[in-house]
This record gives sequence, C-alpha cells and structure tokens, in this order.
Amino acid sequence: MSTWAIGPIKSPVLVWGERRGNNVHQCPFCHIPLLTGERPGFCCGKNGQYLHDVPPLPPLPEQYETFLAHPQISSHSRILNLIFSFASLETTHQFPQIGGPPGFFAIQGRVYHRVHPSHCNSAVHWFLYDGFLRDKIPHSEWATTIPSEWIDAMETSLLLHNPFVQSLCFLSSIDPNLCPAAHLTIKDSGPTSEIAAVMNYANTTRNDAQSRSVVVVRHDGDNQSISTISRLWEPLAYPLLFPHGTLGWGVVGSDSEIETGLAAHSQDDVDSSTRQIMHYRARVLREPRFQIFGRLTNEYLVDMFSRNLETRLNYIRINQNRLRQEDASLMGVPFVPDHQNVYLPASFLGSNRWASEQIADSLAIAAAYGPPTFFVTFTCNANWPEIQSQLRPGQDFTDMPIAVVRVFRLKLTALESTLKLMFPNAGRLLYIVHSVEFQKRGLPHAHILLKFEHDCIHPDDVDAVVSAEMPLDADDAQLVHTFMIHNHPLPAKEPSKYCERVDADGRKYCRFGYPQNLQPSTTIDAEGRVHYRRRKSGDEMVVPHCLPLLRKFQCHLNFEVANTSHLFQYLFKYIHKGDDLR
Repeated sequence: MSTWAIGPIKSPVLVWGERRGNNVHQCPFCHIPLLTGERPGFCCGKNGQYLHDVPPLPPLPEQYETFLAHPQISSHSRILNLIFSFASLETTHQFPQIGGPPGFFAIQGRVYHRVHPSHCNSAVHWFLYDGFLRDKIPHSEWATTIPSEWIDAMETSLLLHNPFVQSLCFLSSIDPNLCPAAHLTIKDSGPTSEIAAVMNYANTTRNDAQSRSVVVVRHDGDNQSISTISRLWEPLAYPLLFPHGTLGWGVVGSDSEIETGLAAHSQDDVDSSTRQIMHYRARVLREPRFQIFGRLTNEYLVDMFSRNLETRLNYIRINQNRLRQEDASLMGVPFVPDHQNVYLPASFLGSNRWASEQIADSLAIAAAYGPPTFFVTFTCNANWPEIQSQLRPGQDFTDMPIAVVRVFRLKLTALESTLKLMFPNAGRLLYIVHSVEFQKRGLPHAHILLKFEHDCIHPDDVDAVVSAEMPLDADDAQLVHTFMIHNHPLPAKEPSKYCERVDADGRKYCRFGYPQNLQPSTTIDAEGRVHYRRRKSGDEMVVPHCLPLLRKFQCHLNFEVANTSHLFQYLFKYIHKGDDLR
C-alpha cells in the first residue's frame, strides 16, 4: 500500500446540549449547554468554583418585550444603546475603516469612556436639559432608524429601574437659581451591586472627587473620564445591557493604590475574588441578553478586552525598569538597553518579542525534527449547522461570536486529531504547530504545520494527498467551487486589496500567482516550490486541497506540501506574524 494512502476519516459532528439517555450534556453547575467535546469548567471554573462570584443580572424590564423578539433588534442594538449611553466610547486615534461584515467592530489607540454633560449628543445632556424631547434626541441622524416605540420602551424602563437616570431627572428638576451648586456624584462604593448616585447641594472640591466616582454638574460641568478599572464603566456605557445600573467588573480603590497593589479588598467586594475573564464568561455564556443584542455584544467584548489590554499596558509602563531586568536575565545578557518607547516584554501576547520567541521555538523544533511535511490553512465556515442552529431570527454569524469561536475551536481539535491518524503508513506524527487568527472579514482561521516521519516529495505521493483540480464528481465539484476557488474582481473593477497588486505598467497581478498555469503533472522547482498538476481548463483558479478532508469538514481548507528546505523558515515566520495578529 502507498505510503501516503489516506485512511478512513470521521465526520466531526457536534451537537449543542446533546441528550445522552436521561442526561443532557450541560455544565452541572451553571447549566449552560455544552457542545460535543466540551467539558465543564471553562464556563464557571473547576467544580464551579467561580459560579457564585458573579451574581446573575436582574431580569430585563417588561418594557423590553416591545423589541426583544424583533428580527432586527441585534442589528439595531448598538444604535439603541448609543442613544441612551451615559459614557461615550472614545479613542486616541480614529476608528479604523477597514471594511468587514456588518457586525465587524474595530478600534485602535487607547480606549476610554467619558461622561459629557454638556455635549448635545450625550444622553446625560438629553436628560438634564431637554427632558427626553424627541427633537433633541442624541445622534438624531441614526435615531431615525430606530422605531419610536423602542425608544419609548427604553426610556420608560430606565426611568423605572435605573438609579442614575432617576437621580438625573431629580437633578434636572432643581432650579439652578435656588441651588446653583447642585450636582450628582456617582459612586463605586464597594459592597453595593448597583450604581450609587448621591445628590450634593454644596460645592465639591478637587479632593472630594475620588478616582472611583464620576461627578455630573448641572451647569458648566467638565467632562468626566471613567477609570479603566472602574465598576461604573459597564452600566454607564451599556444601559441596554444593564438597565438596572448593575455594576460591572472592577477593583475598588484609587488608581494609585491599585497600581502599587495597596487597594483594599473586603469580603463585601463582589469582585474581589473574581478574575476578569471569569466575570465576562459568566455574563456572555449565562445571560441570554448577550445573544439577543448580538451586535452590541461585539462592541462590548472589544471594549472589555481593550480594558484588559489598557490595564496591562499601564502596569508595564509603570514597571519598565524591572521588566527590562527580568528579560535581560532570561536572555542571559547584562542588561536590555533603555529606549524612549515603552518596552513590551515577551510575556505580552502579540508583541514583537513574543512573536520572536514563537518563531524561535518553532524553528528549534524544525531544526531537531526537520521541516514540516504539510502546511494547512483551516477557515471557519459561517454556515456550519452548529453555528446556524444558535442564531435567532434575523441574525447571521456576526451576531453570535461566542458560538462561532466555540464551534471553531472544537472543529480545529477534530481536524488535528484527524491529521494525526489519516496517514497510517506515513509513520508517526513528529510535531504539529498551529496559530489561530481572526480574519478582517470576521471569521477565525488556523495555520497548521505538521511533520511526519516520511517525506512527501515525490510527485506521485503529492498527487495522492493534494489536488488542485476540479473533481469530476458533481458533488465534489460543488464543494471545490464553494470553498476552494480563488476569486478576483472583474477586470473593470478595482483590484482586490487582499491579493491583487498593480505593477509599474498599470497591469494587475495576483501575489499568489493566480491564475496558475496548466500542466500535465506535478513538479518541484529549483526553489523547492511545488507546482501542482492542473490538466484542464477551469483548474487555473483551484486552491490546493485534500478532497477527503474537504468532504468531511465542509469549509475552506488549503492543504499544501511544505517539506522542502527552502520554505520552512518562511512558513514558521508566516504563522507567527506578530504585529499582524489580531
């Protein structure tokens, strides 16, 4: 039998909350449905140790029934939240315009939230000065896209349930001539689980305004920034998700105390023992509202992740000298030279030093065991039934990022298990290295390098595993046409930003070499590049693939031979792109 004969391949069937006899596959502690292959623990900790650290949110107000079941609530959720948001999301750089699907949300620079009591597009200004008048509504150009009954329902629910809104309305009713110094202080005082809004009638000095509070002044008030680690961040920025003003994750104490590790933690501090990641997992996995308001959830997740990065970067900035000394010790050098830029250590995911370490580790593996045999690119399919089954009416994959990543992770695990076993005559698998990225189109994909004991360098062996031709079978041909065709815009259209370039003569060309030349047999050139067999018209744009894997996984699955010595260093650098990782 051929060394590279392909053995049986199982279909990776995943089921949400699969019933096994009288039992349902779910977490026994927090009861979220689990996918086939998922184990309890990632959701609420081992043996549910974090289950009670994050109390459930209060039920959504009954007024929300006006829009909860509407098929467009997810796509409109960011605008509805923006109208009533008390703290605007701002960055030090412009929001990037890089395209992507409708639910795609990207930021750059430092991220922060500010309360703008004097800005015309601020919900605080709308409440204080305009009494909810519709002709003064914030972001009026976008508000017209929201049904008026949704805005009425949101306004009523906040007036009934949100202590900050109730206090704002009281503040707006005070005659500024009788009490010109009246102002509202929003406090994060520790043991409470909701916003504490305190009305003050005397002037507040600078020393009275603590870092854990936000002051809203009736007239001529300054814009107030919210600390990155304040529990006020979430309820002020996301009233649609937290209509009761429920405090989010944060640390009680001043910024300086937290930076130096002196912040006090009492037993009443609801988040004193909760890791940030477990807090957000509890929210997005247990609370249905994060599935209902899918587009807003995307913004929330990016915002919360940026909080984490901002906090870590601030710690690194404060501890520059110590981090340089630690890295110098690890590298076996006397010192790391000082630099005007902030020094990002190798422990910071995505930094240049982190990427360099990943490349060095991968190259060390290749030096010990040889260059990889295959290079595989595996891309999530938004139409996988495991993803589609979780979507509500009117939603697509961009509305349900949690389901997308959970399904992709298990499919990737199934693929790597399949790769280890599908070549029974090729010897044992010596190593497998992968890197997972999110495309700018919004879907995750993985680059995989794997090495077997036997090489796959003879043309007949290559043809036994990899095809770059359109199959004769109609069903297989449809699979290849759906997932494995490299597409270019029409000649009259603008060149593709992804792969097309324009030369000095104004001619467009593809950086991947498509359309490829037709040739009767597979060849390997002097640089070690494989040129696959393409024998008939229509094969020029086919991406190399392994047909048995394509049948089972039903997605874009680029499969290439890679064990020529000229290519392996490039491939290891490619899968650990450092600055390009997102």
